[in-house]
Amino acid sequence: MSIKADVDRGLEIRDQMEKLKTELKQIEARLQQAGLDGDQVELNDADREGRQFLAQGSSRIVPVVLTADLIVGEFLYGSPRHAKINMSIQDTRKVLEFFKPVRKFENLFDSGKKFRARAVAVFGQELAPKFITACVATDKEGIAKSSIKIAWDESKAKV
Repeated sequence: MSIKADVDRGLEIRDQMEKLKTELKQIEARLQQAGLDGDQVELNDADREGRQFLAQGSSRIVPVVLTADLIVGEFLYGSPRHAKINMSIQDTRKVLEFFKPVRKFENLFDSGKKFRARAVAVFGQELAPKFITACVATDKEGIAKSSIKIAWDESKAKV
């Protein structure tokens, strides 16, 4: 193939990829809405919090995973969030097992599942829920933030 043909084909592929990305975003938005509106079932992983909607295609089922409340990624030192977290636990130094202070606190865990497991290990079954609740990310109105993702890679053949 020639350089000219490669450039032309490369541009054609990139154009198609952009169109497909746009189409996929629209599909994912519809599936997310279907997940919110449809019948939800428990997640396969008992340690994870949340639910899932099983979106059925012609031959495969794609889970639409609705996660539980997201854990805050960071907060400012001395902020209302910082005060709320400190008030949720007895020994405020233990916050350093979850967040790294950098004039703010950054979550040390890459998933809410790991964060929650560590909270139970550090605070026990009695105090952990209060601490976790204090750490849940919220919007400006105080409503807990959550995420929805289409688990394309977890699709399974219909039986």
